[in-house]
Amino acid sequence: MNYDLILFDIDGTLLDFDMTEKVALEDTCAEYGFPCTKEMLERYHHINIECWKQLEEGLIDKQELAFIRFNRFFTEFNLVGNPIEFNTKYRARLGEGAYLIKNAVEICEKLYGKVDLAVASNGGKDIQYNRLRKVDLEKYFKYFFISEEIGYNKPDINFFNYIFEKTKITSPERVLIIGDSVSADIQGGNLAGIKTCWYNPKGLESDSTKKDFIITDLLELEKIILGAVAI
Repeated sequence: MNYDLILFDIDGTLLDFDMTEKVALEDTCAEYGFPCTKEMLERYHHINIECWKQLEEGLIDKQELAFIRFNRFFTEFNLVGNPIEFNTKYRARLGEGAYLIKNAVEICEKLYGKVDLAVASNGGKDIQYNRLRKVDLEKYFKYFFISEEIGYNKPDINFFNYIFEKTKITSPERVLIIGDSVSADIQGGNLAGIKTCWYNPKGLESDSTKKDFIITDLLELEKIILGAVAI
């Protein structure tokens, strides 16, 4: 066994965040009597991605993110409302939306008991715990590393140093992170000196960021982790 700890990102890796986001936004808009067109969904999705990248870069904090994303959304579509209040209702609905990524349960079952598993997420604490429980994934994980509890976001090295401290890991190269975000998961993993696996189910073009493994299906991890695929 080449690994002592496997870190799984949650959104876009274990759980389908795009679907969760879509349903939460549609339902919150409906509560406010707002329309929620395909254009609005797509635009909010891009605004949210931009805001999270700013968060990862340390340019804004989560309180600012909460205001900025919906303030921009309201402004662009001429909607009237309180962005913070809307964000609170939206986040409550996020916590109710849990949709499994293909083979998420299957790979957890194959790895469980053979190597320590952990989640490593930049999401909100209550939201992520609730969503994992709803799809019965929580039972597979020994550790839960959520940025809201840690005080740092991926790719900040302090996020990973916290993990090393809590797990008593002394050989970072024996840790593998799997995630769909190059900017958070892969770059963060590289900064921390751990192995990285980019989950790329959409077959996106790879950039120059170093990636130890690239997969399109979570079941490919079985061979990488248990079959000791060489880098």
